[in-house]
Amino acid sequence: MSKQGARRALTNRAPWWSKVMLGVGALIMVVTGTTVVYANVLLDTVEDSVETADLLGNGEEDTGEPIEGPLNLLVIGTDLRVNDSDGQDRTDTIMILHINKNLDKATIVSIPRDLKVEIQDCGQLFSSPCTYKINAAYNAGLDQWSREEKFANLAATVSDLTGIEKFDGAVIMGFEGFLNAVKTFGGIELCLPIDMALEQEKLDKDGGTGRIFPKGCNEYNAQEALWIVRERYAYVRENPDLDPSWGYGDYGRQHMQQHFIKQLLKKATDEGYTTDPTKVSALIEDIGPSLVIDPIMNKGIVDMAVALRGIKPSGMETIRLPTTNSTEYFTGVEESYETVLPGSEEEQIMNDLFAALREDTMDQWMKENPELLNKG
Repeated sequence: MSKQGARRALTNRAPWWSKVMLGVGALIMVVTGTTVVYANVLLDTVEDSVETADLLGNGEEDTGEPIEGPLNLLVIGTDLRVNDSDGQDRTDTIMILHINKNLDKATIVSIPRDLKVEIQDCGQLFSSPCTYKINAAYNAGLDQWSREEKFANLAATVSDLTGIEKFDGAVIMGFEGFLNAVKTFGGIELCLPIDMALEQEKLDKDGGTGRIFPKGCNEYNAQEALWIVRERYAYVRENPDLDPSWGYGDYGRQHMQQHFIKQLLKKATDEGYTTDPTKVSALIEDIGPSLVIDPIMNKGIVDMAVALRGIKPSGMETIRLPTTNSTEYFTGVEESYETVLPGSEEEQIMNDLFAALREDTMDQWMKENPELLNKG
């Protein structure tokens, strides 16, 4: 794969933080919503379906000590398409899942994939160190790096950015998990804030471009839902029907993705996927192969899920960074970045956020910065 091709691949992908929360939420549902009679069978299904790996390179042994908070987990979503000839996976979602000391509240901080940062190891892409989009840290080695090496380089880059010296666990979820979940449910209801004319699909060859989905709530199949949650060009300021609070461009897309995951978890509850052991097992078998987890304290996946059973997915807060979109030329190519100006008020807010992640003071930070919480 060429460097130019790799850069296009890093740029032309939609963020997929929502599918990661589906996997985490599903694991939590297994241990909180099923009957004791079927517990062992379902927990075996989880262990058999979900891969574990030493993504962070900690090499820790399970000491037998209980899991204690606060915790910071690095979570990414990758997108390996069927029609990708190079076979490379891209990280389109980077986020930090913060869990408080009591292990009963989770906060998600989403890091824009196009955030301009310094990367110490730029692999095969550029001379090291380099200043480029943060998601390049994952795929900089192209096909020369293993999955663990990719993740380690990204984790080091996020640590440099946030000051979090060591992450307590890690999750990777692949593109397939999103489609499998909606297929398992037989569709999903999504409520669109506008009449949506698809533009994003001009990048693909699956027939989405030009379709129009109506404003309001309707049932969609897996392919239609995929088109909708990837769309960002429909959310334009010039549209008088779009409520500004929904968000424009990529923020509008992120809002739809949040709506999607809430609707997906609601569907799971309404149709018995939290109480019917057969349905829970089927869901885990569908989603599990798309998950790779580096468990907290090298515990088993089930031990981790049990420790986090007090967290309700519907109560998770999601936060965006106070970035500004800018266009710059990099090696003669026009690039779009998310940036934070040095010395600006936004930089101070971001630094305070990272301190809150380190010090478990997220509630106070959210009170002081409600405009950066994603609603709906």
